[in-house]
Amino acid sequence: MSKSIGEILAGLRKAKKYMQKDVAAKLSAHGFNVNAKTIYNWEKGISQPSIPQFLSLCDIFEVDDVLWLFSGLHKGPYAGLNQAGREKAREFIDLVFRIAEYRDDTEEPSQAPRLLRLYDLPASAGPGAFLDESTFEMIEVPAYVPSDADFALRVSGDSMEPLIQDGQIIFISKQQTLEIGDIGVFGLNGDSYVKKLGRGELISLNPGYSPISICDFDSVHVFGKVVG
Repeated sequence: MSKSIGEILAGLRKAKKYMQKDVAAKLSAHGFNVNAKTIYNWEKGISQPSIPQFLSLCDIFEVDDVLWLFSGLHKGPYAGLNQAGREKAREFIDLVFRIAEYRDDTEEPSQAPRLLRLYDLPASAGPGAFLDESTFEMIEVPAYVPSDADFALRVSGDSMEPLIQDGQIIFISKQQTLEIGDIGVFGLNGDSYVKKLGRGELISLNPGYSPISICDFDSVHVFGKVVG
């Protein structure tokens, strides 16, 4: 019995040693507003990704022969090869690319990828978590990310839904001051929050959360403004 699309996606994820929340974060970086539950539903066949989401998943999982993997059709350059043969074919293609005689140099050189820091510890959209500025990874960001973004954060919590989802990656422009109504990343008494700035308070977009009052004796720091 052939595997379903969801089962294949689950197998690809596990082969990469990704958790469902990791795949959701990578899709968020591609511009898709999804969370770990979305990935779970896809893998269980409860729902299916859209075509753009599916193509991004293939990119994330490094799938280069969609017809063979997902439909079992023996077409394309790898037709008739087993898995070991396919890996050898990929090695040969990589080798050919290194030989100038066979390389197409008429194409314009691609621009160097844009990289930003993605902090491992979440800026909380819920109860608050300390933003450790020494722990991060470098990620390649898509073209739609605003040019003034200086770093990225993976949000934890649902207090800023529906605008910002749990597990979503957001992009921040460093600045020390914000206007009333701006959404930013704030440090308050050692904890970090993604909130909307109010008058003397930090406001959640989810009505289930009460505003956080800022008192005169509180230690407040603005990390930056959410720009994407």
